[in-house]
Amino acid sequence: MFPKEREIGSSSGLGQGEVDVKNLSFFKIFQGDDLSSESMRAFPYDFIRNVPQNDYSSNMVIRTQWGISWEVKVSMNPRFYYMEKRGWNQFVNDNALGDKELVTFTHTGLMCFNVKIYEENGKELVTPRRPRTMASLSKKLRSRRESSNKDVKKKAEETGGVRVKSKRFEEGETSKKKKKKMKSNNDEDTVPVFNITIKTSYLKFLPIPTYFADVHIPKTYKMVTIHHSNGNCSWEVVCLVRKTRATFSSGWARLVREYPLSVGDFCTLKFIKPTEFHLAVSKKVEEIMSD
Repeated sequence: MFPKEREIGSSSGLGQGEVDVKNLSFFKIFQGDDLSSESMRAFPYDFIRNVPQNDYSSNMVIRTQWGISWEVKVSMNPRFYYMEKRGWNQFVNDNALGDKELVTFTHTGLMCFNVKIYEENGKELVTPRRPRTMASLSKKLRSRRESSNKDVKKKAEETGGVRVKSKRFEEGETSKKKKKKMKSNNDEDTVPVFNITIKTSYLKFLPIPTYFADVHIPKTYKMVTIHHSNGNCSWEVVCLVRKTRATFSSGWARLVREYPLSVGDFCTLKFIKPTEFHLAVSKKVEEIMSD
């Protein structure tokens, strides 16, 4: 029913037609555009059929072998049982899933599951992935911005002093307008940004330039929010960081469809907070090149 999941339970040692409920398992492969889709959160049909219905009166508990657990509410629609987004997304985010990991869910009874996580290369995770805390990242970013602001302010004051001496005829009001404009430009300069032109391969995944990622992106997985330039909508996108690159992966293809973005679009992403970006798009690269 769902191509990225399969029941792998065994009935060894039981009578014909009987299933060992406590060892019934299924797996899911974490890849694609939306890890929060109903198909990803759904239980396999054969699993539902073999687990006593009374188990679904309680929440599901997912437990890793290093001892961390997540409680997830189980609901149903006319077609299947599924895991609610809130607990499911927390499990996905905390374990940095989304890079073709295979995860097995083994039922131990009463909707408790032991999970094992295997990376794309087949290696099993035996310790948790520990993302850098957002608090420490925010503190470093704030310190970097304050230092940059001081340098810009000092330069602006020196430049302003020269102007006052060389242009004493200027009206006071005109001077205020120029200072206000200068301050606005300086504030804009301190916001980290990167520009990129959309290629066909970028419609599903977007590589983040190394020069930007090395300074502003934590060295492991995180979920970020990308805001539309009109401020009316936003998208949650997984930012995956591996040894050689950082990439916007799960959720990016959905943004491409809904923004929408096309091959040749010139994109500017502003880093406004440790987990938030502002995306502005120019649809005609030719006009930008000619200006």
